[in-house]
Amino acid sequence: MSHPGRPRKRSTEQDILRAVAELVAERGYARVTIDEVVKRAGTNKPAFYRRFRSLADVVPQLLASRHGTDEDIDTGTIVGDLVEVQRRQRLLFTDPTVIRGFAGWLADLDADPERGASFLAEYLGPRRAYTQVILARAAARGEIAEKADPGWIADLLTGPLIMHVVMPGLTPVDGALAERSVHAALDALGYRGDRSTVDLDDAAPGGNTFLLVPNYCEGAT
Repeated sequence: MSHPGRPRKRSTEQDILRAVAELVAERGYARVTIDEVVKRAGTNKPAFYRRFRSLADVVPQLLASRHGTDEDIDTGTIVGDLVEVQRRQRLLFTDPTVIRGFAGWLADLDADPERGASFLAEYLGPRRAYTQVILARAAARGEIAEKADPGWIADLLTGPLIMHVVMPGLTPVDGALAERSVHAALDALGYRGDRSTVDLDDAAPGGNTFLLVPNYCEGAT
């Protein structure tokens, strides 16, 4: 029998994702243990390992659940599409979980490259592949030339933002940086049309603005 209005029970997987996000934001990825995750999630290690091989395997699913994969972007113009990509990437790279955890997670992958397979398959791969869809549509509309390199455009859009997350002392990711990356991508594409709509100053959502905290070296308090 159903009970209207009664909240649905959260799944164990959702609880694990929430616990990892909270703990990484609080102390940095390198200081988080599986024991702490399962305690915060209200579950146990066997339940964790039925779903994930390691803490690193949680990250792609966590990012996708919080930030999507960009496969729904179609504004009708190349400028609008790239602005929307960067609006979402600005939210991603100002997420406290990403700010506190990205560098440590990359170090974890470097120590065991096989752990990066799920990240490529579940998160980064779909985003990069969709760049090709965006560029193909723009070429069909006559906005840009054919045969643009989608991998290079994806790098131009994402690279500067990653630098400002992982390098201590650089300014946080903001609208100005996101706008410059859009212009760099448009320059690389040889776009000569109107750019007046490249405006990312209001990229952060009003009611749920992510905390813009200083860049952290992994393990800093």
